[in-house]
Amino acid sequence: MGPFMEQLNVITKRVDVLPMVKYYIDQLGIYGLFSKYVKKPEQSPVDPAQILSVVVANIICASQPLYKVEQWAADYMDGLSEYGLNASMYNDDQIAKKLDCLFKADRNSFMCELSANAIGVYLLETRQIHNDSTSVTFTGEYENQHPGAVKLKYGFNKDHRPDCKQIVFGLNITADGNVPLSFELFDGNRTDDTTHVPNWNALREFLGESDFIYIADCKLCSQKNLDHIHEHGGIFITIVPKNRSEVKQFHEFLKTNSIEWQYAYETPNSRKKAETILYKTYEGEPSKNGYRI
Repeated sequence: MGPFMEQLNVITKRVDVLPMVKYYIDQLGIYGLFSKYVKKPEQSPVDPAQILSVVVANIICASQPLYKVEQWAADYMDGLSEYGLNASMYNDDQIAKKLDCLFKADRNSFMCELSANAIGVYLLETRQIHNDSTSVTFTGEYENQHPGAVKLKYGFNKDHRPDCKQIVFGLNITADGNVPLSFELFDGNRTDDTTHVPNWNALREFLGESDFIYIADCKLCSQKNLDHIHEHGGIFITIVPKNRSEVKQFHEFLKTNSIEWQYAYETPNSRKKAETILYKTYEGEPSKNGYRI
């Protein structure tokens, strides 16, 4: 090492993708939203918005357990400025306390405002909204559940663990970029078909219009759900369950008739990279309520 280098006090820090993540956090106004909705506890030395923004960055960049966030902050974030950063502020105790503060906040309004920011900043097209739900499996005992939280219940478990309790997680995303717009948690024994009417109503209120295309799986395809959306000026796309009479009649029709399929589109097979999935359509007889099939 030459004499010039010996005079330098060189400190190397990793930042990786963090500056890019911080850019999008700033664009969406996430820190400001945390400041607006999450109250700072009295005598707390750290702003909840600061802690929670770092947790968001960690989830995107590394997704580590809470007890490792402090070390991650020391390794990555100290290099973001000339003055460094006190990584000890982001220990697991502080993070847990600030997550408790977030739980007490109006998270629904927070999410709605964040989604509105994303639509405005990135000019997202909201003509088509996709909805889906899944189960989140829990193990162990949770004897002291918060009275305001959804309830862990036995239900149809999509992890194939009927022995475990669960909650149901529903999510709405834009077709434009697959950007999450809103979510909702339900008790573990809530069936998917009962979530669509309140979910569609909430989307209509949020978007300020009813003629967006609501896309969901076969659990949407109940008379109550379809009639509600149609009667309120909505449009839907769903899958007709195999046990419905319309499907059985169509299969019988195919046995003695030939039809002209119309090319729709094709997409790469996510499970078999060398293959392409080709979709074709045929407009059959409408349902008994007049819906196109």
